[in-house]
Amino acid sequence: MLSSAQLAVFVPAALAVAASPGANNLLAFRNGLRQGLRPAAVALTGRLAAFALMLAVVVTGLGALLHTSRTAFEVLRFLGTAVLIGMGAWVLWSARAAPASEKSPPEREDGRPRRVAGWRLAAQEFVTAAANPKALLLFTAFLPPFVSSQDGAAAAGAQLAVLGALYIVCEAATASGWAAAGHLLAGREPRPATLRRLDQASGCALIAFGGGLALTDPPRR
Repeated sequence: MLSSAQLAVFVPAALAVAASPGANNLLAFRNGLRQGLRPAAVALTGRLAAFALMLAVVVTGLGALLHTSRTAFEVLRFLGTAVLIGMGAWVLWSARAAPASEKSPPEREDGRPRRVAGWRLAAQEFVTAAANPKALLLFTAFLPPFVSSQDGAAAAGAQLAVLGALYIVCEAATASGWAAAGHLLAGREPRPATLRRLDQASGCALIAFGGGLALTDPPRR
C-alpha cells in the first residue's frame, strides 16, 4: 500500500507532530499525574476516537469544506476556543488554593487527588480534540503531501486512509509517553501544594492554547 520511502519520511514527521505540546498532550500528562497511568490510557481512547472520526470525514471528502470555507472554520475555531478556555478555567477553579491551615488539598482528606471515572476523562480528551479545527486541518494539510502519485500507486483515498491510521498510531504512542511522564512524576509523591501549582499551570496553559486558537489564522492552500 505504502512504499518504504513513504514510510521512512512520514513516520518520523508524524511522531514529531504528535509529540509536540498541545492541549490534548497536556491533558494526557495531567491525567497521568493526577489519576495514574491506566486511567490516563483509558482517557486516550476519547482522543483517538475523535481523530478516527476526523480521518473518516477527510477520506470521504468532507474535510475540504473546512479547508476552503472560512465561515465553517471560524465557527469551529471559536467553538474550540470556548471549550479550551472553559476547561482551563475549570482546572484553575479545581486547583484553587486551600486554606493555609490545611495540609492537603480539598480533593481528599489523605491529600491524594480524587479519582475521576475513566469515561469522563475520555470525554474530556474527545471534546478537546474534536473542538479544535486545527486537528482536522492536520489531516487535510499534513497527510496529502505524503500521498504518492506514481504509476502503480494505490488510490489516493486508500493511501490517505492508511497514512491517517499510521498517524493515529503515532499519536497513541506519543500521548502514552506524555501520560507516562506524568505518572512518573506522581511516583515521586509530590506535595499537595506542588500538585496545585501544576494544576494551576495546566489551567493557564489550556487558556493560553484557547487564546492562541482564537488569534491565529492557519494558512489555506
